[in-house]
Amino acid sequence: MRAGTYLRWLARDSRGARGRLVFFIACLGVGVAAVVAVAGLSASLDGGIRDRARELLAADLAVTSRRPPPPELDALLAAVGTVARADVREMATVVAAPGRGGEPGPSRLVELKAVGPGYPFYGEVGADWATDPAPPAAAPLPGGAPEPEVPSAGGSPAAPEGSAAPPDPVSGRPAAAAVRSADPDLPSPPRGAEPLSLADRLGAHGVLAAPELLAGLGLAPGDTLLVGGEPFTVAGVLRSEPDRLSIGLAFGPRLFVSLAGLERTELVQKGSRVEHRVLVALPPAAGAGELAAATARLRESLPPGYRVESWRQAQPSVRRGIEQVDRYLGLVALLSLLIGGVGVAQTVRAWVAGRLDAVAALKCLGMRPREVLALYLGQTVLLALAGSVAGAAAGVAVLAIVPRFFTDLVPAALVDPWQPAALGRGLGLGLAAALMFSLPPLLAVLRVPALRVLRRDAEPPPPPRAVTAALALGLAGGVFAMAALQAGSALHGLQFTAALAVTAAVLAGAALALTRAAARLPRAGGGLGWRFALAALARPGAGTVGAVVALGLGVLVVVAMALVERQLGAELSAEVPENAPTVFLIDLQPGQWTGVRRELAAAGALEIDSVPVVMARLASVDGRPVEELVAERRGEGDARWALTREQRLTTLDELPEDNRIVDGALWSLPERPEVSVEEDFARDLGIGVGSRIAFDVQGVPLELWVSSVRAVDWRTFGINFFLVVEPGVLDDAPQHRIATALLPPGSEQGLQDRIAAGYPNVTVIRLREILDRIVAVMRRIGIAVRFLGGFTVAAGAAILAGTAAAGAARRGREAALLKTLGLTRAGVAGLFATEHAAVGAVAGLLGAAGGATVAWLVLTRWMEVGASARPALLAAAIAGAALLAAAAGLAASTRALARPPIEALRGDG
Repeated sequence: MRAGTYLRWLARDSRGARGRLVFFIACLGVGVAAVVAVAGLSASLDGGIRDRARELLAADLAVTSRRPPPPELDALLAAVGTVARADVREMATVVAAPGRGGEPGPSRLVELKAVGPGYPFYGEVGADWATDPAPPAAAPLPGGAPEPEVPSAGGSPAAPEGSAAPPDPVSGRPAAAAVRSADPDLPSPPRGAEPLSLADRLGAHGVLAAPELLAGLGLAPGDTLLVGGEPFTVAGVLRSEPDRLSIGLAFGPRLFVSLAGLERTELVQKGSRVEHRVLVALPPAAGAGELAAATARLRESLPPGYRVESWRQAQPSVRRGIEQVDRYLGLVALLSLLIGGVGVAQTVRAWVAGRLDAVAALKCLGMRPREVLALYLGQTVLLALAGSVAGAAAGVAVLAIVPRFFTDLVPAALVDPWQPAALGRGLGLGLAAALMFSLPPLLAVLRVPALRVLRRDAEPPPPPRAVTAALALGLAGGVFAMAALQAGSALHGLQFTAALAVTAAVLAGAALALTRAAARLPRAGGGLGWRFALAALARPGAGTVGAVVALGLGVLVVVAMALVERQLGAELSAEVPENAPTVFLIDLQPGQWTGVRRELAAAGALEIDSVPVVMARLASVDGRPVEELVAERRGEGDARWALTREQRLTTLDELPEDNRIVDGALWSLPERPEVSVEEDFARDLGIGVGSRIAFDVQGVPLELWVSSVRAVDWRTFGINFFLVVEPGVLDDAPQHRIATALLPPGSEQGLQDRIAAGYPNVTVIRLREILDRIVAVMRRIGIAVRFLGGFTVAAGAAILAGTAAAGAARRGREAALLKTLGLTRAGVAGLFATEHAAVGAVAGLLGAAGGATVAWLVLTRWMEVGASARPALLAAAIAGAALLAAAAGLAASTRALARPPIEALRGDG
């Protein structure tokens, strides 16, 4: 067939496609919108992090550890050719407003960030300043020399117009501005020579506070704030900081001080939990090779426990989290698309069934079967393209609007709705899904006999079994390929395909059983609506099973996610044991415990507990150095973390009730110093009873023998450790204490205020406050996931509407006949609504049951927490599915309801 002839036939046969166009687009567009929204959000966040990588690190390189920087770091930085260094320390602590009338002022847990001169090298700290800045000071070079001036993109004086930029003082090359303009890989120079750094502005007596901190304490710029018991002036209100993403959980509002101010507070003492970060700026003309070489040199030279990160890695931990969320949500979005594909298949099947006479006529006019197939396949491609484009546009709209309602989870500033790669993925997957699901019903045109022109009862013969099997395998292979693409993993794609096949088979079997049971239920005495609904469920060829499976899958996803989120929230809040501690006190110095204990007793505290803590580093396991073990376990996250983490040792005469010996015996080696190890930690270390582990306790070696392995119930929130050492072994080691207590309701804030006033270095962590924050974040995530799951439900509803529209002719005859028998249009609409509500209720029932089963498996088998039935949520899911199905069915039956009764008497259509 010539191209011109094909296009004319295509245009002529497409004139009556308006009705199926709506449902085809609805079924396909919902899934494509979900795919585009998820892929676009992931790509946007990842791209935004990459584009702002230097700003998000605030440096070219960063060295991070829970330990202070090693003495040799300055020499190492000088050896790799760095320009400037800025030190940053972060810790959680409690700050307070000044007291009045002899009473302590209100206090608040904050995330304290102490910065040295030079911070940040890239980006800016946004603030509303209220006090005059202090005189500027230059950041020191590694080794202590004054920092040379480095041109800055954000405020340093520019060279006069028409003159050459001054040379770089370190390399002698042109200044950063000139080099950066010629090299797009180096977008901006470091800010090491800012005329006025943040540390300079704050000096030793100023702080920059988040607005929620000031509001909580009733303070304003210019007021006094007590940090570590020392008075500071609120120099301004913090609006933004470059090296922080608003993704994750914060313990409290941010508070900035200078390193000089932190030293004045004496908050950093033995055992204090402080994260040390050294920010490093390379020469302005340094390229990717120099950056990679410096990163590798530092990683090789620094001891274990120090993490080296370059700006090219662009927040690896955050990006790994985004990748994992993208994999999960991408598969949920794909499920919406596949359900839409089922609707496409049903629409095409109904379309082909209505075009059998036309197909037979085309064959009689000389058109070959493959040409007829190409004709209808071309129409399908056009409809698929229209549906995919509409879905992609809806996905962009979702991406532009929704992140603004979840600013506490997603930094909206990083989200760019225009993501060509996400649009391409959505369009490609939409077209692939449409063709994949349309091909089996379209192949029926090959088997339509030309004899049908003379005999209307000449139906196409069923396809051979081999063809059916090949189509099923092809469909499964297509689903697997799409899932593997979405998940970025063949294994995850295979797991998704298998889980989807099993779930769909179970839902289809249950739907079939229910429809057959409906045919056997007594219909007398139930009213006209009851009889009509049962007849509709059991009617052959009504497409009930497919609609129930599609809508049931959507309900399953939403119900499962809601149950998991609510149960986890309950586990973290309402189901905390009654005798669990309500406050944790950390960074206690040994001499402070007596006074702090008196404060706890005065507050009415019960279940007071305190233990000593000794900080150490693991040196060797069974004689093998830690460095060797770390190199062997590269890529093993938990095992590697167990080797490199800062170890906390304690000593106990007896184990708490939430500890249970599972191997060995406690303190059973009288001639050797012993340690008891938690079972999961022992597995990560690769040790057991009889193993020998050596520690470095602030330069003093300590060798211990494992005499027992313990199981710990961490859900009690009591004081528990991975490593418990035999009494007496740690008596001479430098140590601090931690404590817990159960306080009467409403007394936590008063205790925190008094501790902040009398023992400013002690940090009070209120368990309920932290758990409430976690639960709030989980609920927000749950809303976002259920919103995406709603696309799956919408796809199921679109299939129901499409099924109703496909039988428009039969529907019209039914409506006309019912009107002839005396029913009003409202009465007929009520019957149709009852019929579709019955289908939706069956889908909701199966989906709710499946969602409850999936949630139970996830909670009990994977997360190892309890699961509880939530009948109200399940009932709401069933009712919601019924109402949604009724609305979709009525919307698709509008034309049928308008059909006049005379048509039933004449037998038209």
